[in-house]
Amino acid sequence: MYKGKKKWIFVVVILVIAGYYYFLNPYEQKDFFISCPFYKITGYQCPGCGSQRAFHELLHFHFLEALKQNALFLLAIPYFLIVFYTSFNKEKYQKLRQFLLGDKTLLILLIFIILFGIIRNL
Repeated sequence: MYKGKKKWIFVVVILVIAGYYYFLNPYEQKDFFISCPFYKITGYQCPGCGSQRAFHELLHFHFLEALKQNALFLLAIPYFLIVFYTSFNKEKYQKLRQFLLGDKTLLILLIFIILFGIIRNL
């Protein structure tokens, strides 16, 4: 019973965050959003830079602008949705979860994230 409540609390938290990003614009209200320390120190964009703006644009159905802000963020959404969905019935989706969360997959994702961070700053 506790596990089910925990997942619904997670869903509520996500909805609250989505509301925050829907109604507040990261372009205009910069005091309400987290700044990237890596960008402030180096002047280079990290792989996560632009995710807040991309999320805001995505919530307003501006898919192309969201893609311009951070393509990796958009590409990661299906992955995390599948991982979240399969967490409701881990036994049924055990093999899929082992693949998605396995060491090899996570290493490939880490390499992809690092390459994205390098390429976006060329």
